[in-house]
Amino acid sequence: MTDKDALKTELEFYEKHKHEYLTLYKGQFVLIKGEELRGTFTTDAEAYKAGIEQFGNQPFLIKQVVEDNSDVSNPALTIGLINTQF
Repeated sequence: MTDKDALKTELEFYEKHKHEYLTLYKGQFVLIKGEELRGTFTTDAEAYKAGIEQFGNQPFLIKQVVEDNSDVSNPALTIGLINTQF
């Protein structure tokens, strides 16, 4: 599996349920692993902590539930201030 495909299942699952999530969790962060919603959180940091506790060093998706589909940028991650491992 390539890095590009690592979260394909999770992203497809999110898109499939996006309308429902917008109704229930708008503005919150969802934690998704495989085809399962594993929690909703008020901050991305809370979602990340829960993801690490549940899955350790495995890929999982954290996505803010918003209507706009533009990509979210995390400059700290981009320049290496935050280290993620898959």
